[in-house]
Amino acid sequence: HASWIAGTMPQMAVGDGWADVLARLFDRIADALADEPVPVKLAIIDIKEKFGELRAEFLSPVGSATQAAIEHAILLAEMRSECTCDECGREGRLRSTLGQSGWLAVKCDDHRSGYPRLVAKGPPSRRITDRRGTFEVVYDRATDTIVETAVDDGDSG
Repeated sequence: HASWIAGTMPQMAVGDGWADVLARLFDRIADALADEPVPVKLAIIDIKEKFGELRAEFLSPVGSATQAAIEHAILLAEMRSECTCDECGREGRLRSTLGQSGWLAVKCDDHRSGYPRLVAKGPPSRRITDRRGTFEVVYDRATDTIVETAVDDGDSG
């Protein structure tokens, strides 16, 4: 994927188990950039784990449709990371160490040692608001897709 990366690849502070999550992200970004009328390079600002989830930040001088595709690719990667063991890549759950300042990580049953408390129940989900409205999005790991459901925000009179 080096053809679309501007500058040098930054240090990625994520576990080896997320290699497939990143490969899928980079493939989707490459596909999105293929639709641009002229070749474009993106700057990778940061790729890291924070609060047990992938965080990816890119600087992209692209059109709005390509930007939306890149943002969707990032959302898919973030949500896949929420159910992928950061050590081995198998299906996992967000877990926490014990204590008030517990560390968060996504671990499968085989790698949960040190992370006894299960934090996430059910598939990764979140509420997002964009130009189309407010949606509840739920990630389906088996199909690597997001299902959106419109949320009535009470403003529809």
